[in-house]
Amino acid sequence: MYDFSKVKEYLDSLESLGIPLAGIEVRQDHEIICKHFSGYADAEKTRKLSDDDIFWIFSATKVITCIAAMRLVEEGRLSLEDNLDKYLPEFASMKIKNPDGTITDAKNKIRIIDLFTMTAGFTYTLDSPSLLEARKNKNATTREIIAALANEPLVFEPSTNFRYSLCHDVLGAVVEVVTGMSYGEYLNEAIFTPLGIKNMGFKLSEKDKLRMTQQYKYDNAFYTSVPMETGNPFILTNNFEGGGAGLYSNVGDYAKIIDAVACRGTAENGYKLLRPETVAELGVNRLCENALRTYRLEDLKRAGYGWGLCIRAMMNPLAANSPSPVGEFGGTGAASAYNLIDTTNRLSITFFTHVRSCDYAFKFVHDRLRNLTYEAISK
Repeated sequence: MYDFSKVKEYLDSLESLGIPLAGIEVRQDHEIICKHFSGYADAEKTRKLSDDDIFWIFSATKVITCIAAMRLVEEGRLSLEDNLDKYLPEFASMKIKNPDGTITDAKNKIRIIDLFTMTAGFTYTLDSPSLLEARKNKNATTREIIAALANEPLVFEPSTNFRYSLCHDVLGAVVEVVTGMSYGEYLNEAIFTPLGIKNMGFKLSEKDKLRMTQQYKYDNAFYTSVPMETGNPFILTNNFEGGGAGLYSNVGDYAKIIDAVACRGTAENGYKLLRPETVAELGVNRLCENALRTYRLEDLKRAGYGWGLCIRAMMNPLAANSPSPVGEFGGTGAASAYNLIDTTNRLSITFFTHVRSCDYAFKFVHDRLRNLTYEAISK
């Protein structure tokens, strides 16, 4: 039996550091080996946090989008080397906004792999002129919003650099074109329904709104947080299903998906989410030297990591001061969510909280939970 007492004690200690709620589920080879909730789902502290409660997971959505798109790649319906304009013609002739402010024609085409790796040259500017204009239609679809993005210049030549951006939202739109479904419909058909997932989606029902946990804003100078409006600014219109940051979930349902990937693509119920050879490709760095340098400068705590086909990808555990192996991968979210997928040990970690602007979580909490988990399974 593993001893996860240190993980649980650490989770319980986070309230003293201004993180008032947190939940974790660790799975190995489909078995839940640790599940623990700390704090309250509401600011009034009347409802103990449990797996019945849901969170906006923000950029933890990206892991789901990468998995969904890679299903299409292994089915031969999408290729990493395809040009984006094969599916979204509006991206055929892009412009580049140079550092000196001049606008020139892009020389490189955006490829599908550039969407996975954040090397397309997009930004995360939600209030660009084209997006603001498109968002005047409160019911604009995912495809309509992404089509508007094509009117904005890129910030570098595709494939030459790294910029955390709306790439995965564009990838969600590509999925819609390939499948002929809305992005949410495809997720339901290919992932959620087969895995028995009932607590994940883009649109909250009135009933689900009652299960949404309180969101907080963090003060990094004083290690405190205060309640804030519980919303998701990355939901750009009523019908926008953002592959970058649009999903909500509870801890347990998210854990089912990444457990399946950690077990080389096969879920606990036997469903083949991805092929083992596909999963093996996800944790391999895909950034060129220039892009990798930029990524590590943008995210200073990510020494030892690169960026693969499913967000961060472990390249050098020693440099990362990590007990996880080469090829470990996963992502994070704006409200400090964290996940880890380790196919070597068939291990996954799902950690949710609902605290925005929390540098402390990204710099310390995530790595501490990772390291304590490996300590627990090594005994």
